[in-house]
Amino acid sequence: MGIFGAIFGGSIGLAMGGPIGALLGMVFGSRVGDVAGQAALGSMPTDQATAQAIFAVTLTSLAAKVAKADGRVTTDEVQAFDCFLRDSMGMSVAERQGAARVFNEARDNDTPAEDYATQLGQLMRHQPDRLRDILTILLNVAHADGVLHAEEEALIRSVGRAMGLGESDYQSCLANFGAMGGRAAVDPYEVLGVTKAATDSDIRAAHRRIVREYHPDVLQSKGMPDEFMEFAKKKLTAGNEAWARIRKERDL
Repeated sequence: MGIFGAIFGGSIGLAMGGPIGALLGMVFGSRVGDVAGQAALGSMPTDQATAQAIFAVTLTSLAAKVAKADGRVTTDEVQAFDCFLRDSMGMSVAERQGAARVFNEARDNDTPAEDYATQLGQLMRHQPDRLRDILTILLNVAHADGVLHAEEEALIRSVGRAMGLGESDYQSCLANFGAMGGRAAVDPYEVLGVTKAATDSDIRAAHRRIVREYHPDVLQSKGMPDEFMEFAKKKLTAGNEAWARIRKERDL
């Protein structure tokens, strides 16, 4: 059973405050308790199932807000997110139907995307790679119609800032979005999150960090759902290809 199936089936109990908790309550009802803002601040819950649920629900909510950023949610945007859940997170039809309930609730409510992003940034402040992954996924949703509209880009940048990320983080996410989509012109340095002025040692360290961070055992220990692993493989492949290009360029 996947993460959304576990929540709807009642095998995961959630205790959350803040805007994420309110959304969970609207969608999942009595399975969620608002325990005096228990998870509104502080660290991601140590219980892996709960951490996975929070990540998946918040990602879905932010995707809905980005899809609506230009005033309406298009069929292409909905299908792009559904395809991401199917192809990059390996979700079944039933799982994606569960995600759609969260998507629709977040799309239709008045809570700003930045409120969800701020809370998630607090919960995952020690996992910046996961926050950058969310921005990368949001760029994929926004680009579903082949264009990154100004309103969508502005919202994604705002979400990044609310999560505590900076401009260099955004540029790295943009590069990874391109690399994972097979765009050869992507700057390999930005994929690794470094500049062209970085030393060989710094670049090696950046690549090693990506290899370590996207190892399945590491991701599971940090509460990432199994469905996230396919995305992680693509991210690792993009990092390895960027490192190979830089090695060739620098004759390392």
